[in-house]
Amino acid sequence: MEKMTVLEKHGFAGLNRWPNYEKLAEPNAIRDYFMNGYAPEKKIISKETVITAFGSCFAGNVSRYLTAKGYTVNAHDWDHNLSDLIRIDEIMVHTPALRAQFEWAFEDRELGSIFIGTAEEKAKTYHCMEQCKAMIQNTDFFIITLGLTEAWYDKLNQQYLWKFVPNRKLDPERFENRFVSFTENMENLQKIYRLIRQHTPNATIVMTLSPIPLLGSYHGKSVIAANTASKATLRAVLHEFLTAKNDDNMFYFPSYELVNFFLQNQWQIDFRHITPEAVEQVMHIFDDYYLQD
Repeated sequence: MEKMTVLEKHGFAGLNRWPNYEKLAEPNAIRDYFMNGYAPEKKIISKETVITAFGSCFAGNVSRYLTAKGYTVNAHDWDHNLSDLIRIDEIMVHTPALRAQFEWAFEDRELGSIFIGTAEEKAKTYHCMEQCKAMIQNTDFFIITLGLTEAWYDKLNQQYLWKFVPNRKLDPERFENRFVSFTENMENLQKIYRLIRQHTPNATIVMTLSPIPLLGSYHGKSVIAANTASKATLRAVLHEFLTAKNDDNMFYFPSYELVNFFLQNQWQIDFRHITPEAVEQVMHIFDDYYLQD
């Protein structure tokens, strides 16, 4: 018989206990310790569902898996190193950049050009901008992956950069690297949510937190501590945001928790990207709860 915890001894009922290794090896561990409270009541993605996954390499892993199984996924073959929209560079997976894309797609807000000194860095993509806008507008199932909280801020125009600009072009008198605060992230998620619900009210939204650590930090302190602060902030924002919404068509998928607390030998040699086997494991779990066919 399992030993009672201090809380249970004092009569606190309904306690969801932290699992030990033995518990995590049980057949229902994923259901009980990861998907509990987050899973949809039934599988909701069919082969006809139009899916758009926003983010970098982790969103790419999701897109490739779903495409290989015959699902309809926008931008699945785009290289995030070349794309500025939907599939974006890993150092741009922050809520200001994501918000800018949704405002552009749904409100026709001009993305515009980013001026670097006397040179102009135009909005370049290797795909059609109008095609990107149509993809976002006609999506049935949004997967929005948050990645980091460090972002470049343009003090002249008083806005965050929405696309990658080489660091050597960033004049320190004009641009500064900022930690996007809890409040700013919450405001950005609220705006993204309102836009989706106003323009595609029946769409399903799945929020995730990327398990991929920061590539680096500009704040002059421990990059590991910076990564912890970044992920903790975003996870807290997601928790408060999702808890406050009474929306049966919005979910959280615990990719961050699965990679960090369930999978074993999950990291490649760079200690940042997860192995193909780990990707398969995470996607099989997504498959079990979301995919109809």
